[in-house]
Amino acid sequence: MMSASLLVVILIHIYTVTAKLPEPQNVNVQGVNTRYILKWDWEWDQQPANKSIRFTVEYIPSYKYEMKGKKEWRMVCEKIPGTQCDFSEKVNYFGMFHLRLRAKSGRETSPWVIIEFCAEKDANLGPPSKVNVISKKGMLEVSIADPMASENKSMRELQKIYFMVVYWKNTSGAKNVSLIEDKNVAILMGLEPWTVYCVQVQSRSDYYEKKSLFSPMVCTQTTDDGHTPLWLIILIFFLTLALSFGGTLLCSFIVFQTYRVIKYTFFPFYQLPDNIQECLNEFTPMAQYAVLLSKDKEMELCCEKVNIVSEVTHEHSPISETALETDPVNHYRQNSGDSGVYSSEDGSGGVVGTGAPPETAGEE
Repeated sequence: MMSASLLVVILIHIYTVTAKLPEPQNVNVQGVNTRYILKWDWEWDQQPANKSIRFTVEYIPSYKYEMKGKKEWRMVCEKIPGTQCDFSEKVNYFGMFHLRLRAKSGRETSPWVIIEFCAEKDANLGPPSKVNVISKKGMLEVSIADPMASENKSMRELQKIYFMVVYWKNTSGAKNVSLIEDKNVAILMGLEPWTVYCVQVQSRSDYYEKKSLFSPMVCTQTTDDGHTPLWLIILIFFLTLALSFGGTLLCSFIVFQTYRVIKYTFFPFYQLPDNIQECLNEFTPMAQYAVLLSKDKEMELCCEKVNIVSEVTHEHSPISETALETDPVNHYRQNSGDSGVYSSEDGSGGVVGTGAPPETAGEE
């Protein structure tokens, strides 16, 4: 009986020595996509003076935890001073695990706190990693980037997700409009032109009914509805017509001026003198070619006969036409074929030239 009482006292003493520290409170896992952090609260006012508190976190797969016998816990965080432990790289997304946590200060320890965790079920789904809104012809094109897991992978590789797009006019009292989209691009139609709309997107998964937080708000102004007004069509038509007519006139003017320059430069309206043209023609390529063809013949110098006529003033004698007609003898003598010279005065001692025989005169 004494031995049993002594054993109870010893056990109580051991328990009071080893379990003197309180256990951590509010132990939970905050997991988003594939990042998992174990967090807890600690009553710092209960911490003994001049004693430092350290925390230890261990894990084990759930199927091993259910097995009888000694359990092989694996260390995650050992003797850390903070109140959180990141074990993202230790567990698999589709696995089931048990985690345990305790506080320790010197030889004093707290009881273990054990929780169960499954990432696929308990981890939250994150919002889209990026949302971009572009205005196109009165519509808004929303580009949505998938939530990202570790190692820069999309969460679509781990579970099926879709998006809920919520948008509204950026005015007071405007109602929200939601749209479900399973692709990464959503088109918002039926919007008012030249109006500012704000957009937020939420990620969702139906397997465990997960809903993420909404992405940051993005606001963009719409443009026109894509239909050109009639007045703008008419204005564009007349502007095009005016530009076409003006361009045609300008081209015609340029062609005309170019034609005039070429014509007056190479085909002038005046003609050079013939003698200058002949001299120029002698030096033309065709003339030189003709000379080369006739180089085996004798070259002749061709000259033209030039008649020089001078103006002569004829002095007429005062003999009238009647006198010529009434003096046939003198006219006959003047035009006779005799070559002698006669004197008009008898016995004047003039020179008598050789002429016709005297008989002709007597016969007369």
